[in-house]
This record gives sequence, C-alpha cells and structure tokens, in this order.
Amino acid sequence: MSKAAGSWLARWNDPETKSEAQARIGTADDYSDADGVAVLTFAQAQAKAQEWFESRADEAILAREGVPRKKGPWTVADAMEAYFEDAERRGVKGLDRDKQRSALWIVPELGALEVAELTRRRIEAWQKRLTEAPKRKRTGKAGVKSHKKKPSKDDPPKPKPAPPQTEEEKRARKDTANRVLSTLKAALNHALDRGRVKHGEAWQAVKPYKGTTSARIRFLSAEEQVRLVNVCPADFRRLVKGALYTGARYGELCRLVVGDFNAANGSLFIAISKSGKSRHIVLTEEAQEFFTSITAGRPSDELMFLRDEVERRKRPELAGGWGASDQTRFMSLACKAAEVPKAAFHELRHTYASGLVNAGLPMAYVAAQLGHTDTRMTEKHYGHLAPTALADAIRTLAPKLGLGNDPKVTPLKIAVASE
Repeated sequence: MSKAAGSWLARWNDPETKSEAQARIGTADDYSDADGVAVLTFAQAQAKAQEWFESRADEAILAREGVPRKKGPWTVADAMEAYFEDAERRGVKGLDRDKQRSALWIVPELGALEVAELTRRRIEAWQKRLTEAPKRKRTGKAGVKSHKKKPSKDDPPKPKPAPPQTEEEKRARKDTANRVLSTLKAALNHALDRGRVKHGEAWQAVKPYKGTTSARIRFLSAEEQVRLVNVCPADFRRLVKGALYTGARYGELCRLVVGDFNAANGSLFIAISKSGKSRHIVLTEEAQEFFTSITAGRPSDELMFLRDEVERRKRPELAGGWGASDQTRFMSLACKAAEVPKAAFHELRHTYASGLVNAGLPMAYVAAQLGHTDTRMTEKHYGHLAPTALADAIRTLAPKLGLGNDPKVTPLKIAVASE
C-alpha cells in the first residue's frame, strides 16, 4: 500500500464550447498538516478550486468576445492597453488625452508592475511625485515652422524646469495628478471587471486631492477684450470674436460649418457639445453682423473658421481648420502683445457668460446659451456675479421716493412731565 499523499484536482467544463480543463489544486493533508498553500484541507481545496473555476469562466468569456489571452502576469501597461482598446470600441470621448497622460505619467513608472502586486502605499507615493513634478512645456511656435540649430558646446546649459512654487502652481499640479489618477483607476477597474485581477482595494482606496478645482475664473473687461482682438492675426481674430460673441468652447467653434449659422432667426447651431447634446445659441445683432460677414458667399458644408495659409502635412483631415491645442500658443502671444494678464482660450467663454449674468439675464437662460443641462454649473461659476447684477438692477429700476435728506431744522425736544 502506497503512503504517498494524494492530490486535490479540479475539473472544469465550458458549458458553451463543451471543452474541459483540469488543474492540480494542491496536496491533500493525508500525512502532513495543512498550511493553506501547498497542503490543503478539503475545505481549503474547495475554496481554491472555486477561484480557479471563476478564472476559467472569465477567460472563456474574454475568448468569446475576441480578447486574446495573455501569457504571463498582467501588468499595469497591459491594463492600460486593454482599457484603451475597449474605450475606443465604445467611442469614449477624450481618449487621445487619456492616452497621452498614460504615456507621460503612468506607463513609464508603473507600467512594468503586476496589477496584482500594486499596493495603496505604492500608488500614493507615485501620486505625490506627480504633484512635485515640473510642468511640461510645449515647444515650437504656433503656425511657424521650426528651424532649430544644432546645440553647440559653447551654448549655455538650459535651466531645468522647476517644481511648482506658488500656491496656484501647486493647485494645478494636484489637479493634473487627480486627472491622471482617474485614468489609471479606470484602466485598473476595467481589468478587475474583466477578471484579470481578483481584488481592487489597492487603488480604490487611493483618494484624489481635494480643493484642486477652485481656481479663480478670469473674466476679461470690455477694454481687455478690444485690446486682445486688435492684436490677433486675422484668422485667430475671427476665432476669438466667435468665442466672445457666443461663449462656445474651442472644440465647438472648430467643428462649426458655414451652414450652422442661421441668418433668418439669428442663431448658431452647435451640433455636438461636451455633453453630447445639440443647442442653438441666440446671437446679438452685433454677433449676427459678424457671422454674416464671415459666411457670406461660402459653401454651407465648409468649415466656418479656417486658418490662413497653413499647410496640414500631418493632419490633412483638418482641411485648413483649427486642430487640438492650436489655439494655445496664439492665445499666449496675443495676451502678451495686448498687455493682458495671461488667459486661456476657455476664459473667453467665462467672459461671455459673465457679461450675460452682469446684464441681469436669468441663470436658466445663461445655462441654455452655454449648453449646461441645468443651472448648477452656471451658478457654481457665475453665481457670485448675480448679486452685483441684482444690486445694479435695483439701483436703476427701483422707484425714487423723493423723501429728500434730513431737514435742516432742529427737532423739537419733548419734555417729559415729572410726577
């Protein structure tokens, strides 16, 4: 009679394909005490077999969906790649931006790590390093070909980018860290949902930084708007005017075609907004004159805002239009030339909205013009302007009672009779 210890075996059948698989779970505790790892009791073997069954079922589902099975450990880089493939299939917006974040901040440091070995401490340490990293700078000038000379040994060394110094810079870096963390969590949760890993406590316990979206919103005064428009080149001037007249986002303006302007009812049609819904922007008379001037005699399917004399070798699909981030350098140069404090293109939208609120327009109407689904976002960003508009309206419209100032007569003193 053999005294060799027996083995726990698990056998699994795929109900869809009728295929079978078998795996050795561990050694039975016939002659050695169970340690829960190599030597197992019956209950421990059942639990381990259940985990294996679930893993096989998940792999079967992935195989039926056409997802190839990867040999070896599932790394963070694998999780990012699988997430982006699925997100692209589902038509997730902002995917290029998320891919860029992954390539810059996630894969270089975390990509080679196994997802199953990630710890909360490791992720939080990486998150902290993001907040201390210098801001990456763009190179080259907008619309200008770069002819950089080769560096010479006599050239002075370029200073290294400095880490964030001011409170605003620190806030901005924390905000960036939150966005990158959000992309990482989305990919890891996708891996968890697809059965690539069994537990997600490590990253789900990591919290984003608080108070990072409270940056002061900048509004350009009427004088600053005029100065800014006057210094812009002709093509960018049209784009800036379009933003100041409509409050439309940069991407919305770039997608406009000539036919989106309705001269008959004085409105501009935004087919695709950030929320995915369309809207009609009511135009002022001044705005109607502007859009009439830039669309007259042009084909209705032509892009409304074009760049002048720009050859798109790398992005011919833009057909002479404005592409992602093209506005950044132009806006920076224009603010400098106009002696206006540095402002992002999106702040032209804030400027438009603040003008409506200060004019006394109800928040619901402002929200409709901006494309917000309700007034919550409008009140969050512009609600503090409403009291000013209310005060101006009361001082202008409230009736004048004509009571005058206090009379220049000494009031009578009423003597109180003593008892």
